[in-house]
Order: sequence, then structure tokens, then C-alpha cells
Amino acid sequence: MSISHFSLHDQQDQVVNFADFKGKKFFLSFHPLAWTPVCSRQMQDLDKMYDLFTAKGVTPFGVNIDHLYSKRAWAASLGLTKLRLLADFWPHGALAEALGCFIPKGGVSGRSHFLIGGDGEVLWMKRNEIPEQPDFTQMLADMPA
Repeated sequence: MSISHFSLHDQQDQVVNFADFKGKKFFLSFHPLAWTPVCSRQMQDLDKMYDLFTAKGVTPFGVNIDHLYSKRAWAASLGLTKLRLLADFWPHGALAEALGCFIPKGGVSGRSHFLIGGDGEVLWMKRNEIPEQPDFTQMLADMPA
């Protein structure tokens, strides 16, 4: 499965084109609902570990189906300094659907994480239960080099 054709807006309304990552790896960490405790800690933890990901040659992103304006306010409230939050808003959940982590019953993404290669292919993935706090230290250890 390749996702190189997707483009999403971040919380600052900047477009992230996955095609621009040709030859580079990136990490997508999906969270179901902004403004909830587990999702908030998930994005704060990923922001704190941003440099550890980039040291491995991987650019991390937080992603969910909320609108970019919600993401902007949420990122500011969380004090995020590096992490870009991507809005998989329209078409609603299209990226989550393509990666198999969209939950139609709730209209949200699951708590899923994907390492994407420079060709847009999924190299590694991990799913957490909705109430489970992700462990990014373990994920970094488990990801292929």
C-alpha cells in the first residue's frame, strides 16, 4: 500500500505533500479525538521525542480527522514546539481509511502508528487500543532501521 499521493494541511495551514518525502521516512501517529487526555499526552510525548525520531532519519507527524483550526488551537494549548499535526479532515478520514485505521462507527481514526518509507510504502505499524497510552520509546526500538 502506498500513500505518496496524499496531501494534508497542518495546524498552521501549511500543506504537507507526502510525495515530497521521496527517499525519506516519516512517521504518522493517529489519535482518535483531540482535546482528550490520552490523545493530548500522546501528542505531547511525540513532540518531546521529535529529535529522537529525526536522529533516526524519520519525520514524525500527529494525525487525525479534526479540522486544521481545531488542531491549531489544540497544538497551542498543548505547548507543542516541533510536532506538526495533520488534518485528515476532507475527504473525511481518507488517509486513515487508506491505512485501514478509520473507525466508521465513530467517524474517527484508531490509535495507530505507521512508519512510511520514502516510496510511500508502509514499513512498520503498531496499533494501540483507544484508551491505551502509546509508548514511543518502545516504538523507536521496534522500528526497522
